[in-house]
Amino acid sequence: MNNTFVHSQGSIAIQSRKISAFLPLVGIAFITLVSQLKIDLAFTPVPITGQTFAVILWGMLFGKRQGVLAATGYLTAGAAGLPVFAGFATLPALWGPTSGYLVGFIPGAWLAGWLAERTPSRHVVTGTLIGIVAHVPILLCGALVMSSFVGMSQILALAIAPFLIGDVIKSVVAGTIYATSARIRNGAR
Repeated sequence: MNNTFVHSQGSIAIQSRKISAFLPLVGIAFITLVSQLKIDLAFTPVPITGQTFAVILWGMLFGKRQGVLAATGYLTAGAAGLPVFAGFATLPALWGPTSGYLVGFIPGAWLAGWLAERTPSRHVVTGTLIGIVAHVPILLCGALVMSSFVGMSQILALAIAPFLIGDVIKSVVAGTIYATSARIRNGAR
């Protein structure tokens, strides 16, 4: 069986079952490593992290199925007590103010992969827009849960606004990597 990656629409299609089965483990490791990029904010209990970048990029590059498998595996590893979350946190992160954002990784990864699989354009702008749109379910899930900790009147100020600029920056970086990987896969320089 051929063990190569091939271009399939926007994401990388996997021809080998062995690679396809192993890829979510690599995704979990990637998300865990990038999650350690963390900036605590004094005014909100949720830090800015590299988690959303990693989850969305994985979905963009490898499609909705691999994105969901990696995000679900990441959450499962944390629920099992492995120190995978930002700051090497474990299970308590799934029950606190960050839990909604974490759960939002699953629809965020799915949406990033789904859009990448269906979008014919492989430009940085397209990738950036995919990243921005894929952040929406993460922010919505996060804000919904955060409202039980800070109240509905504080959702915009504490659960959404602090993350918008960072999410756009992460989306631009993910979009750049997405476009570059497409050019490399297609043999263009």
